[in-house]
Amino acid sequence: MEMRVLWLLLFAGSVAQEDMDRNIFFFPKKSVDDYVVLKPVVTGPLNNFTVCLRSYTEVGNSALFTLGTPKSQVRNMFVIYQSHIPYSLPFYYSIIYINNTQVYITGKANPLDWNHICVTWDSDTGVLQLWVNGKVSPLAVLQKGFSIDLQDGISLGQMQRYYRYHSMEWDREASFQGEITDVHMWNEVLPPETIWQVQRNSWYTSGNVISWRSLNYAINGDVIVQPKLY
Repeated sequence: MEMRVLWLLLFAGSVAQEDMDRNIFFFPKKSVDDYVVLKPVVTGPLNNFTVCLRSYTEVGNSALFTLGTPKSQVRNMFVIYQSHIPYSLPFYYSIIYINNTQVYITGKANPLDWNHICVTWDSDTGVLQLWVNGKVSPLAVLQKGFSIDLQDGISLGQMQRYYRYHSMEWDREASFQGEITDVHMWNEVLPPETIWQVQRNSWYTSGNVISWRSLNYAINGDVIVQPKLY
């Protein structure tokens, strides 16, 4: 508990708040030292949520969004991980983790373009939906009755995969290389019509847990804020 409080105090002292609507985070290389920590507005347990973001990468096998930081004691509380399927482009698969349990979902997208991803989850039923560029994949069920804990913060570009000397570490193979933007999170399952508006980057669809237009963040390592070019 003392370490968690100390980390939060250090994080609060270095956090920036910014309207990022015209910007991206650029991860130049795969490295466990490079990631961005986001501070959510809501820190209590979530029984429902929607997470949306836009990414652009030519490198497969990478984590986009992770609940937690290197100091978190619970591994893979919630993770969005994406990988290209060799020799099967434009098909790829996403792995969604909740409480270190995973589900594989195959999708279709152009790897040489920006792709918009949304994940919704309802604890009451365990139903999980993956939206890619406005199209929904077949439903899945994951961790019915579980609650998501946000108090450790959120990291972009990394995930935890293994223990080493009884401590948690980022997995180098899952490190993200590319560009991430338009990250939003809500404490509810958004209906399809709202997700379509989010895909179009409507000004009226900012997240109430994480909002890209009022983002509290801290950069670790070599992650660069750049203007959007698309």
